[in-house]
Amino acid sequence: MKKRIKRFLNNFDSLALFLDFTRTLLVYMIATCFALLLNQASVMNDNIFGVYMLGVALISFMTSGYLWGILASIGGVIGVNFFFTFPYFALNFTITGYPITFSIMLLMSVLVSALTAKVKKAAAISATGKKRAETLNEMSTAILTAVDVDTIIGMAADSFHEANQCSVVLYIGSPMEDIKHVVRASNEKDEQFFSSILEKQVACRAFEECRPVGAEIENATRNCKGTYFPIATEEKKYGVVGLIFDDTKLLLDDTFSFINVMISQTILALEKQQANEKAQKILLETEKEKMRSNLLRAVSHDLRTPLTGIIGSATTLLENGDEIGEETSRKMLTDIQHDAEWLVHMVENLLSVTRISGGTATLKKQEEIIEEVVSEAVSRIRKRFPGSCINVEVPEEVLLVPMDATLIEQVLINLMENAIRHSGSTLPISLKVSKKKSGAVFTISDHGKGIDPSRIPDIFDGNPQKGSSDSTRGIGIGLSICKSIILAHDGNIFVKNNLDGGASFSFVLPMKGGKEYAE
Repeated sequence: MKKRIKRFLNNFDSLALFLDFTRTLLVYMIATCFALLLNQASVMNDNIFGVYMLGVALISFMTSGYLWGILASIGGVIGVNFFFTFPYFALNFTITGYPITFSIMLLMSVLVSALTAKVKKAAAISATGKKRAETLNEMSTAILTAVDVDTIIGMAADSFHEANQCSVVLYIGSPMEDIKHVVRASNEKDEQFFSSILEKQVACRAFEECRPVGAEIENATRNCKGTYFPIATEEKKYGVVGLIFDDTKLLLDDTFSFINVMISQTILALEKQQANEKAQKILLETEKEKMRSNLLRAVSHDLRTPLTGIIGSATTLLENGDEIGEETSRKMLTDIQHDAEWLVHMVENLLSVTRISGGTATLKKQEEIIEEVVSEAVSRIRKRFPGSCINVEVPEEVLLVPMDATLIEQVLINLMENAIRHSGSTLPISLKVSKKKSGAVFTISDHGKGIDPSRIPDIFDGNPQKGSSDSTRGIGIGLSICKSIILAHDGNIFVKNNLDGGASFSFVLPMKGGKEYAE
């Protein structure tokens, strides 16, 4: 009961009071003037009170509450007595039978006023209910498609603000910790209220006690402007939503029930988002485990071939060194050296992929000039393969790309080494750099035998090629490492066979602020 009285008194702020008084006085004066004109023209002399009844209905419709309609009803009865009852322009309630007539007229006008106010209230409730239903439907459709917490709480705050015509703050977690929050304020004053220590303390109590608290619920909460509802289930607390109502007359009987429905929708969206995150995490772990398995298979395959060669050549030299000619001995020692160098190179690759997938280190990204990175990679591959021929093409403009230069050089070296070793051609290979959309595209092409189309879909997965021999060692793990490095740079890597023969490996690195890739 105290809350109803409080809401009733809150409705009568100074501006609203002045506007309602002005409307009432204006309508009353117009009704009186119109009635005087009708009386002068001898029209409706016996039913002049009907004009005032119409004025009462208009006043009840144009003002808030019942008060002004009741005052207009009394004023209408007095106006009929003063202007249209003998003696004219004088109040006289002693005429025989007039008290009964006065009472009936007053009762009729009050009933009209009350009926008009009820119709007005019913229309307002109907409009509010329709708007809430539309808002809830839009909220349900939009919020359940959100993919992150920030989007969810932003949409939820917008819905609370629009549906309840109030200022809103929505916290994720405890308001005192303020992990995430969003404010939709109707005015700057409400936004300042939300940031005050008192409001945060009340909001924190709603979070900890898992029950609604605040201005419209507790009389004991002094100086608190907001009403706070926990966003929680029996098992988990998600946060708090707080509302400061601009006009308490909009607090209909089912307002809090509707707010709880909106909170339920918010909880469903948060639970769905967490479930999606968990599913993505499981999928990511599955992919990582798959990659580890593929790498282990590739490592075991690629280590076996050179180690077998080293052991075989070394054993032959140790057991039959005196019987082997100098040229054959030198060739076997050269093979041992090449196999050992290749094993060192593979260990470097393994260390590189450990850096980006082991979780013990992060990429050391900084803006690098592409021409310098390419030059360093080509210089190193030429030292390893002195007889190789590499055609390099880079843009005239200076391209700066955020990258870990050491890892990208490793990718370029791996791809160029694969082209030299496995293309089956002595023709030059090419390394071309171009700019497409917001990414830098690196393409390494050869003019060899190309790639078996059945291998292209999973060539970067680290699976060793069936029936491979010493001549094809290293291609599985090398490409798998290339893919891991490029993905760690938020890029992408592709492969295709050329129409005129050979294969092309391309990878794209996003430039500063770029998110679009081109194949």
